[in-house]
Amino acid sequence: MLTYVAIGAPCGMIMGQTGMEPWMVFALSSTFVTGSGQFMICNLWLAGVPAPSIIASVAAISSRFALYSASIAPHLTGASKRQTLAVAATLTEEAYGISLAKLVEGEDWGPRESFVLNVILIATWGVSCTMGAIVGAVVDVPTAIAAFVCTSLFICLLFSQRLSRGNVVAAVSGAVSVAVCKFLGWTNIAVPASVLVGVAAALVCDALAEGRDARDAR
Repeated sequence: MLTYVAIGAPCGMIMGQTGMEPWMVFALSSTFVTGSGQFMICNLWLAGVPAPSIIASVAAISSRFALYSASIAPHLTGASKRQTLAVAATLTEEAYGISLAKLVEGEDWGPRESFVLNVILIATWGVSCTMGAIVGAVVDVPTAIAAFVCTSLFICLLFSQRLSRGNVVAAVSGAVSVAVCKFLGWTNIAVPASVLVGVAAALVCDALAEGRDARDAR
């Protein structure tokens, strides 16, 4: 919850700078459960990026929730359809990590506890973003400083990943593709293009490595 306060307040400030009223900020933050997606929407909107490109970019980074739901689903086989839908529809990154760890460790934890945790964190995020929007309307906080909160979060997530050939190739390929797109003036497609390039490069790298290992084994 404290993490959500620290990240949600700057996000609310940026949302307020796009022209959203505090009640709009709360409504969006309480129903759109990817905080990084909210940062991206606001930053791209302020940069004048067309709506189709914003939608494609947010859809690309939000696709990870399909993996979250798929990995937690085997641990909820005894739950009803309604319960699993409630958990999946309110899942956030932090709630996913906590719930999965408790389910794997066999603790007294089920769909009800997971859903309650999700709701608590979403409410915390919504209130934090709303407070940020209110404070941002009174205190002038530079957009670049507030926006870097999300960037710094992804940098931390990057360095917390397992150091593997595929991850390194994905990170480097994505960064290079963004720089190339910016240099060529393709700002509108820089983010979704970098995601596709990074994932494709990592898959090719892993496939080549597996093929080489298989030949060495023979």
